[in-house]
Amino acid sequence: MTATTIDFMTAALPGAELHDTLRDLRHQGPVVEVTMYGQRAFMVTRFAELRAFFADQEHFPGGDIYQFHTEPVVGRTFISMNGKEHDQYRILAMPAFRSRATARFVDSELVPLAHELIDTFADRGEADLFTDLVGRLPFWSISRKLGLPVGTEEHQRRWALQMLSYPSDPQAALDASAAVTEFLMPSVEERLRDPRDDVLSHLLHSDHDGMRFTTEEVVAHVRLLYVVGATTTSDSMSNLFWTVLQDPALLDRARTDADLRARIVHELLRWEPPVCLLPRVATHGGVIGGVEVPPGAMLLCAIASANRDGDVFDEPDRFDPDRDQGELLTFGFGNKFCPGSHMARQQLEAALGVVLERLPNLRLVEADPPSGAILRRTEHLQVAWG
Repeated sequence: MTATTIDFMTAALPGAELHDTLRDLRHQGPVVEVTMYGQRAFMVTRFAELRAFFADQEHFPGGDIYQFHTEPVVGRTFISMNGKEHDQYRILAMPAFRSRATARFVDSELVPLAHELIDTFADRGEADLFTDLVGRLPFWSISRKLGLPVGTEEHQRRWALQMLSYPSDPQAALDASAAVTEFLMPSVEERLRDPRDDVLSHLLHSDHDGMRFTTEEVVAHVRLLYVVGATTTSDSMSNLFWTVLQDPALLDRARTDADLRARIVHELLRWEPPVCLLPRVATHGGVIGGVEVPPGAMLLCAIASANRDGDVFDEPDRFDPDRDQGELLTFGFGNKFCPGSHMARQQLEAALGVVLERLPNLRLVEADPPSGAILRRTEHLQVAWG
């Protein structure tokens, strides 16, 4: 199989296969033709061109692709909007992402929650970190941040994963979306009457120049937090532990060095991002890296390739948390830059710190390398400790 015959929407490309393929494409040029859903598409492979593409909302508006792939199941949110409308709705949604509130949440809720989950398996001496922690913690933390009933977290996680099945299994995704609405409405009605200091209350009562969310828009943004926020953080966390468990000496250093843990997370987000290829549509068409892209063409933003561009990063294929911490494209760029980036980083750093504190002499028993060309993760992380 060659880079030109791979359908990147369905290919697994585990471990180094993805990055070897992207390196070959990057060497061919900044914009190359590839296959996406069996159709011709264009992949932006290099850092400078991808950064410029993200910034060009006039010719390549970022919201259009989500109107087809996300809005039918999640609902209308700022992610599927463009221009002034996007900016207004994004401001209304920002209470869910403010960095100061996130820092308080991490200390007061997330760290104790990580301990709570580890308590369920710490005495066993062996566990699958994905099944027992990584696949659960980000979903549970979103639920607590929203202020939703304790004990319902696994239902919410199941609905989030089912919504991700759109458009391959639209009915399952739509059923999960409806289940989220039914589940949320009692909490929504309660917060409308009696606001609390939680994200759900802030979304319901947020006001920008007299503009407020409707109830359905609030529910849609909660669905978005599940689908875009919790799932990608869980994927990143799986990649994080798979990566650091390959290097026992690095684990030992990180156990007592919070600054190093932050650098590890930054480097991980460069080296193995959870969203490797971000689909977009060239609504109006235009020129990218000297290549004419026709209107309506499908695009793949190769974040994982741009983050390993040798013109920007020395020895880009080497995982090195001690390298200079430069700009990444993992969270996008411009007005579509992910507002949850700070929350994601904080969760990853906290999870790494708690695991190293609670599980002494942590070591890898068996694991699958990260796989997936669009969303990338590993679902098997068997470890032992003690």
